[in-house]
Amino acid sequence: MAVFSVKAGKMSEEETREYQLLDEDLAWWTENSTKFFVDKNRGKHIAVVNKEPFFGDTYQEAKEKAIAKYPNRRFVVHYIPSRRGKRI
Repeated sequence: MAVFSVKAGKMSEEETREYQLLDEDLAWWTENSTKFFVDKNRGKHIAVVNKEPFFGDTYQEAKEKAIAKYPNRRFVVHYIPSRRGKRI
């Protein structure tokens, strides 16, 4: 589940830059996500920050790893399902 915040009014330059970096990370994930959908990553959470993946067995673990290296950056967390979906 994705959670986004919405802020009314004008953002500061710093906030604008934070969201630009987050957009870059999301674009990186979109381009590279298929590399991570492999058996060894099934059931894992992956936090992405600065175009770098941080793996964890739980959301919290992946988040903590990302924050440990990049404490002042926004990040996104993705989940790799433990089972493959049916092909149609």
